Amino acid sequence: MRYFVPAAAAALLMAGAALTASPAAAQPRQQMCLQQNMVNGWKVINDQTLIVTDRVNRQYQVNLMRGCRDLKWPMRLGFQSGTGFGIGCIQRHDFVYVPPGGGQIAQRCLIESVQPLGKPTPTDYNSGYRRR
Repeated sequence: MRYFVPAAAAALLMAGAALTASPAAAQPRQQMCLQQNMVNGWKVINDQTLIVTDRVNRQYQVNLMRGCRDLKWPMRLGFQSGTGFGIGCIQRHDFVYVPPGGGQIAQRCLIESVQPLGKPTPTDYNSGYRRR
């Protein structure tokens, strides 16, 4: 009986530790997100699709709502996240700003979705624009 009490207490402690560890293990891994202050470059696919690269070489496909035109050669783009501080994730209903240039007017394009892609290949660096 003398050994039973410490063994029972140890079993209860281990069971409690397992219960508290289970919710943490069950939580999904935090997904990558494109942060406004981490944008390093982009490639225009068409008027509704951009491939954006961040400072740690992760790529994201940014799909825009219809309405933006002539995005073939933008030298500058701006991203506005809902947080306004530059550290939030760029997501649906945020904006891409295209400044005026080459006779075009400034545009504000509504983002439809942002999806992470894989790491870029060496040929991806040869096309599109990279911020310096």
